[in-house]
Amino acid sequence: EVGEMHANGQYGQKFSKARTSSNAWCGFMFGDTCFDDPIVKGILGRISNVTRVPVTNMGELQVLQYEVGQYYWTHGDFIDEDVNRPNGPRILTFFLYLSDVEEGGGTHFPKLDPSITILPKKGKAALWSNVLDNDPGFAEDPYTYHQALPVKKGVKYAANSWIYMRDHRTPFENM
Repeated sequence: EVGEMHANGQYGQKFSKARTSSNAWCGFMFGDTCFDDPIVKGILGRISNVTRVPVTNMGELQVLQYEVGQYYWTHGDFIDEDVNRPNGPRILTFFLYLSDVEEGGGTHFPKLDPSITILPKKGKAALWSNVLDNDPGFAEDPYTYHQALPVKKGVKYAANSWIYMRDHRTPFENM
């Protein structure tokens, strides 16, 4: 679930029972210099190397914190309204685990057969497509719906970058 879209192209947070985690953004708009940090540049460069997609197609890094009992219900990362935006839809999600979690906190893909759960481990990364390969701009892949399972013991820190079909920076660089 997302809130209303802001002028900078980001969606606001929508408070609901579906998502109970905390998040912060590392970006490039409104004078944010986070993307200039050498560590962040290194991470984005590695994501680009793995995906073969230019860094300019990557959205802001969303840094996440899940404490005991926190979760995010089953959802997809594709947003229909993005199809008509200059940068297009989120075609890929790159998810990076920043901490070990003592118990729980996995990323679960319930629609895959068989379903899978990726257990959080510091340094582990996951990459999935949000679109069907026969229509990469307009058809959401329902099999990559996923959920953050509740943390049972410890704290889960993670970061994700949504990778867009086209350049995500240029349309918003003057904001």
